[in-house]
Amino acid sequence: MDRSIDRRLCGHCHQSIGDEALVALNRLWHPDHFTCSSCKRPIKQTFQAADNHAYCVQCFAQKYNPKCAGCMETLVDTCLLALDRHWHPRCFTCSSCNRPLPNGEFYLVDDKPYDLDCHWAKRLEKREHIERGGAEK
Repeated sequence: MDRSIDRRLCGHCHQSIGDEALVALNRLWHPDHFTCSSCKRPIKQTFQAADNHAYCVQCFAQKYNPKCAGCMETLVDTCLLALDRHWHPRCFTCSSCNRPLPNGEFYLVDDKPYDLDCHWAKRLEKREHIERGGAEK
């Protein structure tokens, strides 16, 4: 019998499973042998799978999740998709007052996001600049 496909053996060491086993990725594993493909630490709880490899949540996020366009940290939980980039809700801020944009709602002026109040202020500023004969920026 080909031991590499015998699903009754540990998916790592290919030895017989004793009293305790984990079931993951359609295989049995000794508890200490089911490890993250990246950091090699045993996976004791939640894991993510990609390309038939298991990853702990942190390593999966580091390898596959996008980075926040504001702080460049890996996005793990909630994120916004705005201006063709991913953001933490706290990092997607108004270009004028730097406050987070509520619910990711924004108004564009010169390809920059603004909250409602700052949007109107910026538009008035641009209008006054044009009326004074300046070139539009």
